[in-house]
Amino acid sequence: MMDLKAATKRQADIATWVLWDLSRCPVPSDVDARRVGPFIRRALKSLGYNGNLTITAIGILSQVPIDVLRALSSTGINLHHVPTMYNKSIMTSVYMWKSDNSPPANVMLISLQRIFGQFIADLSEKYYVLGSKVPYDRQLEPTVFARRAGCFLWESLLASLRAEAKKECSGTTGKTTFYCSGCCLGLLGFESFTKHILSKEHALEELDYYPGGVEAGNESRARKEDAAAILVRLQGFREARRLEEEEEEAKYKKERLEDPYYDEEYDYEAEAE
Repeated sequence: MMDLKAATKRQADIATWVLWDLSRCPVPSDVDARRVGPFIRRALKSLGYNGNLTITAIGILSQVPIDVLRALSSTGINLHHVPTMYNKSIMTSVYMWKSDNSPPANVMLISLQRIFGQFIADLSEKYYVLGSKVPYDRQLEPTVFARRAGCFLWESLLASLRAEAKKECSGTTGKTTFYCSGCCLGLLGFESFTKHILSKEHALEELDYYPGGVEAGNESRARKEDAAAILVRLQGFREARRLEEEEEEAKYKKERLEDPYYDEEYDYEAEAE
């Protein structure tokens, strides 16, 4: 079972939103993607979370295998594509959810996103954050906190899935939604969604989100490149961002080891931007 506490009386009947960072916490090849959504629903139900449950998989979904996306959507998991994995892309989606969902509500974040550490502290002032250490431990460097608050949920979920005897992949509830935040576009149905995020026009739009991407897009148009060639360009920018993120993580780990004192007044969230 996932490492979560049972619902309190106040939490039992209110809505729960699970935001799953699919790019940083992908479905391993030995796990059937169709089992993830139903497992989360059963786990939360067994712990007394009886309110309406929404699960949203967010990330650069054009990089996720189509069969995995199809499996997830078939079990009622919403798909939300973002153009980049910069902090603002995911955090904007979280703030959008907050604007549409006033407290009280339960929120579960599954990610390795460093900025989530500070965000969980702010979120927990009005919402119930499942699986996090609340109040926020300011003696922990945000990377460490975010990993403990989000990554361990994914690791414990995978361990439980692998240990559990396979059950029927059912449990779809409500209507699955498909959204592309880069284009601010809601799509009707899985086929139209995947066609959109893999299209030439969409790839050109997403280049604009990266430093130097506008120039690359203009060059692609001038050369009349096809979708495959443009996606190769786009992947280059995404790989550069991934390496930047790894360097950022290494930098913060190094600083933490060299200076065991955490500065409470330091604005980590602003620096992460």
